[in-house]
Amino acid sequence: MLKAITFDFWQTLYADSEENWQKRQAIRTKKCHVYLESRGYTCGLDDIGFGLEEAYNVVMTLWHQHRGVSVKRCMMRFAEVLEIQLEAADLDQLVACLGAAFLEAPPIMIANVKPVVSRLSENYPLGIISDSALTPGSFARQLMDRDGILQFFSAFTFSDETEYTKPEVPQFHATLAQLNAEPTEAVHIGDIYRTDIVGAKKAGMKAIRFTGFNKSETNDTLSDAVVDDYRQLETVIAELSN
Repeated sequence: MLKAITFDFWQTLYADSEENWQKRQAIRTKKCHVYLESRGYTCGLDDIGFGLEEAYNVVMTLWHQHRGVSVKRCMMRFAEVLEIQLEAADLDQLVACLGAAFLEAPPIMIANVKPVVSRLSENYPLGIISDSALTPGSFARQLMDRDGILQFFSAFTFSDETEYTKPEVPQFHATLAQLNAEPTEAVHIGDIYRTDIVGAKKAGMKAIRFTGFNKSETNDTLSDAVVDDYRQLETVIAELSN
């Protein structure tokens, strides 16, 4: 019997597009530029954009090594590229700029998520296990709160707040510990085979691959089920629980 459910964030609960990501990057660049100007730095927009690309590269390099990294550490790389000396408070403010840009150009909650997770939360404790890039997990929680779904979740594991990314087992086990569930009593729902599905199975959990947005994953030999619409999810979870 299942006693807990965990979800990926990106492309599972919320859908993001390349176009929206580019819009968010432009907002991030402008916000960082305004802040740095207020502190007396004369960095051009192009330089700031390049610095943010290098900060993002830190995330991606470590992601392929299954290692988590804080957004603040990424912004330290940003400062190195721009050859500017920033205080810890400046780094915190730049991280806040990135988070504010995320909330201005957010991903969109996938259809039927809210009513389904609301009903599921009545019978199961729910958690989030998500890899982060330049969006702190704290701002993902803010978006969930704004959209009225934060209260349905009681455990949050974002890679910018830990030392790991999926598919590393500690990401899953740490979340299940918060949910008071054993791996054999839990199912994880996510869109990426290499991280969500492989990670959940390595952790001893069941796994459901969500294909409602990400259509690129085709070599899946491990998922216990595949769904493309949240209206299917409760039935599938009931079947796996039995």
